[in-house]
Amino acid sequence: MRKINALLLALMAFVGLTWTSCTDTVDYTPAGGVEGAGVYFPTSVRTSYELEGEEGETALSGSITLAVMRTDSVGALDAALTATFSEGGESVFSVPATVSFADGKNTSSLTIDYANLTQGPSYNITLTFAEGTPYSNSTLTLTVSWPEEIVYTWEVVSENAIYKDNLFSMYGASAYEITGITVEKAEGYELYRFKSPYNNEYMDLMWGEPNLFPGDFEYPYIIVDGETYEGKYYIAPTALGFKMTDGEGVSFDTSWNTFGSIAGNLSTSSGPIGPDDTTYPLGSYDSKKKLFDLGAVYHNLGGYGFFILEAGNFTLALDPALLSPDYDRDYTWKAVPEATGFFTSELMGESWMQAVEQSEEDETFYRMPNLYSNVEKAHFYFHVDMETGEVTIPRGQDTGLTTFGNKVYLEGTPNRSSYDSKTGTLTLGLTFYLADEDGKNIADLQEVTETFLWGQSEFDQLQKGTDIADYVGNWVVSLTDGSEGGQVLASITQKDATTLAVQGLTAGMMGDYDDTMLLSYDKETGWVRFDYQQVAGFAGYSVFVVAYNSETGEFSDEGLIGGLDKAGNLKFLNDESNEGKYDAMVYMATDGQQPLYLTGYWNNLVWAPYSESAQQASFNRTSALSFQKVEQGFVPRRTYKTELNIQPKPRTNKSNGTNRVSFDSSLMGGANTTFSMIR
Repeated sequence: MRKINALLLALMAFVGLTWTSCTDTVDYTPAGGVEGAGVYFPTSVRTSYELEGEEGETALSGSITLAVMRTDSVGALDAALTATFSEGGESVFSVPATVSFADGKNTSSLTIDYANLTQGPSYNITLTFAEGTPYSNSTLTLTVSWPEEIVYTWEVVSENAIYKDNLFSMYGASAYEITGITVEKAEGYELYRFKSPYNNEYMDLMWGEPNLFPGDFEYPYIIVDGETYEGKYYIAPTALGFKMTDGEGVSFDTSWNTFGSIAGNLSTSSGPIGPDDTTYPLGSYDSKKKLFDLGAVYHNLGGYGFFILEAGNFTLALDPALLSPDYDRDYTWKAVPEATGFFTSELMGESWMQAVEQSEEDETFYRMPNLYSNVEKAHFYFHVDMETGEVTIPRGQDTGLTTFGNKVYLEGTPNRSSYDSKTGTLTLGLTFYLADEDGKNIADLQEVTETFLWGQSEFDQLQKGTDIADYVGNWVVSLTDGSEGGQVLASITQKDATTLAVQGLTAGMMGDYDDTMLLSYDKETGWVRFDYQQVAGFAGYSVFVVAYNSETGEFSDEGLIGGLDKAGNLKFLNDESNEGKYDAMVYMATDGQQPLYLTGYWNNLVWAPYSESAQQASFNRTSALSFQKVEQGFVPRRTYKTELNIQPKPRTNKSNGTNRVSFDSSLMGGANTTFSMIR
């Protein structure tokens, strides 16, 4: 950081009026507002005093002096003053009945004497001027105590904390980070402390004053006090060993009240600023991030007054590693079952039902758990404003995927994401990329557009009211055994008003075998239903057609519901009451003992309408004619694949044309830009 230009000091007289600060200036309307002389306490008056005794003392005697002002300076005045005390205060404190002002003077002082003040009790003294003004503090309450000394045991909780400093931001030194701060905590108490970072090195950096503090100077602690006000963190008035005087510069001063919380220390024209004040809040602590926000604080500037620094200007991070965003850690997530919807992925080339979760801290912030990968914490995060349709996507999201061994990240493609409240369609423009060690995009992989139908299931994609006759005809059906496959032409005919017959799913592999199976038609919805059913036997075997899970090899007597989708395909879906999940139908044969695959192939659940102008697809029957036993346990086919195998597009530095890609290009496998993932 460059040293602050000393010329700025001379400019502060001109820009000072734009600062937000506590000031002794009183704005008032004399008519009807001031009673007599309008005597008041200036806002800079300190309202809380914690006294200290010498070793061996059992009672204290002394005095407290307060500044007093009046709105008129004409004539001498003895302003009447009343005082009320909390229990026991009358015997400790002595308050004069009047405060005197000299002719031509609008300032004076009030001295309160105390004697036999013992350690422990806290006293409140309320002072009121009879000839007051409603525009400032004509009534003031002081708190005075001699606290019992507590011997704290301090333990180090961080040796590498980061302190964000804005103490001289009014002179242009903003958001200065000081690293390597050692922070201690009082054992058994919510008290933290760290040595003042405002040392000679700091002053040299800011003001060119490398020797401001003497070599033997003991830098004071800044104490972050979470005990005085429960749930809030308070900084008492702290002398940091220097005084900044506006227009002159910085000087060594061990008694100057430099810095502290606004609440609990300062006043406005309405009275003392209390700990619950929302305009000048006390500090707070984020336990997830181990981060203190020291709240609204003041910098007491000589020749000016109390310069206000709002909450957020001073932070103390105990663990720098936690400053990086972690949406899983930093937010509380709740399931939103009614938002679960149908996700169609251009990247993966398939669709599925996707759950949605919402942040409790921010109702516009959502995530889709494990959208692309089952890797832990590989969730997709996004903001959506349901009213405006605006969608924003945080950068640097780990997808859980890799390409040629390199981790894949995603970010939003500019101006490609939106939400349509009429259709419930969430459109996501995403860019997948590789990143360097600092998380910077070094190579784009692919831009895609994904769609999510908010709160809509796969059944919402099926046309309703379809006539039974619309299912009659020829359909192109894909068959596979998990490693090879082809297509077959299946025909659907109508048997009666509620029944359809399907033929051809065994592709003629069993000779003249009649493989007819039945679908039932529901007039109300226009959908069809497939149920587990026994069909014609073959070579002494009983044959059944069942719903099948090609990933696990499981089959059961549960059913499927089918209908025409928006593209005109016949699509079968799991009945929502099913316990299992199925992606195929399969012909099974049994002699009463072990079930067998009839053909070794199963068909998928999306059938395309056959076009007369297209050639009928051929079917590869290789090694598919014999019965195959069902292995015990699972017969897996589908697995999560995290490897995309997409060739990156290196980004070029336009200024010098150099390649900025930091990964090993020999891993890219030539010009292969294809990828596949079976979900």
